[in-house]
Amino acid sequence: MIGTQPKGVGGVLDDPSLNPFWEAADACGSVIFIHPVFESGDNRVHDYGMANAVGRITDMLIAVSRLIYAGHVTRFANAKIVIGMGGAALPYVVGRLRKNFSVSKDPLGDPDAALAMLYYDTIVQDTRALRYLADVVGADRIMLGSDMPFPIGDLAPRKIVADTSFSDAERQSIDGGLAAKLFG
Repeated sequence: MIGTQPKGVGGVLDDPSLNPFWEAADACGSVIFIHPVFESGDNRVHDYGMANAVGRITDMLIAVSRLIYAGHVTRFANAKIVIGMGGAALPYVVGRLRKNFSVSKDPLGDPDAALAMLYYDTIVQDTRALRYLADVVGADRIMLGSDMPFPIGDLAPRKIVADTSFSDAERQSIDGGLAAKLFG
């Protein structure tokens, strides 16, 4: 598991000094779970419990969007990257990521290719959001998560999977099949 902001607030996972890490993860076929750090770097989320509800999402969204646009997801394709919190809004902003990719004068990594290569957990707290995640990335890219012991964690993580319209095969994959495949 790695945090979203290496070297402290404002650190980025696509920092060139981290290339040896990404190269080793790729060479080993490592599973890398990315989790937001405690301090998102945005002081606006320090009220109303928003650090957990919103700050972690925006932190993850920025960190992984950088990995996508830097080309890390596709360049280090043998590393299996798992994004917590159901992709932290990535599936919901893919249209904007795609549009930015198409109009940018800079060479950017392809967001559609990256989203198809990433893995996700079920920590979205809403069956409609989980179903949408599966519709965008495929249920075979999603694994059970709990976010425990954090206060916003899911005390009954299998309930959201049971309550979401999945086939038996999709449910089996989410409830452990994908994790067994990735972790052996």
